[in-house]
Amino acid sequence: MSFWSKLKEKSITFSGFLRLVVLLCSIVLIGCISYDTFLFSNPFAQSEFTQKVQFWVCIFFMLDIVLEFVVTKHKSRYLLAYFLLFIACIPWITVLPMIPNLRIPDDVLYMLRFMPLIRSCYALAIVVGWFTFRRSSALFMTYMVILLSGIYVGSLAFYVCEVNVNPLVKTYWDALWWAGMEAITVGCNIEAVTPIGKILSVIVAVLGLLIIPMFTVYVSNIVGLFQTMSKTAAEDGDTSSKRADSTEKH
Repeated sequence: MSFWSKLKEKSITFSGFLRLVVLLCSIVLIGCISYDTFLFSNPFAQSEFTQKVQFWVCIFFMLDIVLEFVVTKHKSRYLLAYFLLFIACIPWITVLPMIPNLRIPDDVLYMLRFMPLIRSCYALAIVVGWFTFRRSSALFMTYMVILLSGIYVGSLAFYVCEVNVNPLVKTYWDALWWAGMEAITVGCNIEAVTPIGKILSVIVAVLGLLIIPMFTVYVSNIVGLFQTMSKTAAEDGDTSSKRADSTEKH
């Protein structure tokens, strides 16, 4: 049996392991970006360690996509679904500064640090599904984790872009308050003044509009399930009582 045949036989287990590693790498990357953001007085600064972590995480994400492409049976469908994802996993923050005569704004470079995290969304759905028994629960937990992650990443990016420009953004907690209020579409007294801040306002609000209604649907389903179970239990109790009465009469 060839190497590729053996690899295809183990593709399900191996793919699950890769997705778990992708998720762990994403957590490490977010941790490094957060550490640099709060460590340096200049939020656009990046330590050498974080640069190396960013580069190798991107390389691993790209290899992960290539390996899954090799073992999948539907290559054309996989290519269409993951081509843009592969582009997002390229270490642009390392590649773009190497291009001569190309000047990239610091806030854009900061946003590029988060691009590889797009890869982790699909892995998150798979990993969360391992720890939940119901498909609806897995979907709900996935959406909630994506929402909370989006709020955190959005607040970090908003803080970096607005802290030295917007007089209402003095600390990170102001940015976190802004992100939370935008996500639940309540609105906030803090308004973005930079172009990227305004774009983030739209992205975080749309993310909340798409995901928060899922919470209402999930709670409604849970309430309906409990009502059905209670009704079934009551009917079973009535049936048992009738059978007992019938037995006593005979």
